[in-house]
Amino acid sequence: MKRIKGTQERTADLNEQDHTHGEGFHEELSAEDQVLIAELLHGFDQMELAIRSPEPPPLHELEKLVAAEQHRLRKRAGLEVVLFLMIALALIGSNILLASMNIVVFVAIQGLVFVGAIAFAVRFFYRSKKKVKSSHA
Repeated sequence: MKRIKGTQERTADLNEQDHTHGEGFHEELSAEDQVLIAELLHGFDQMELAIRSPEPPPLHELEKLVAAEQHRLRKRAGLEVVLFLMIALALIGSNILLASMNIVVFVAIQGLVFVGAIAFAVRFFYRSKKKVKSSHA
């Protein structure tokens, strides 16, 4: 109890000292503060005069920009479709060739791919559930 009283008394003494020091300090710098504030306001006014408000770009330039981006996206989508078809045809062709040469190897490879896909799906589903539970906890 004595310790708390002593701490409170010291805090009260420090607060009184800070107020008396702060008031004298405030009176000494008030004229300097006014000069600094006036200089800052003058500087802001000069900045406003020097910096113009930007003009929005013309509409036809924006339309050209959008058209160019759409053209780029269409070109990329076409390239992705061609790449997908090439890979799909290569996989289907190799599976047909394998099936015609050795049906046992073909069935074994298809079984392994099927089991691997199921294992990957289960693992992905389990991890996503685990992340959802841990993020809400």
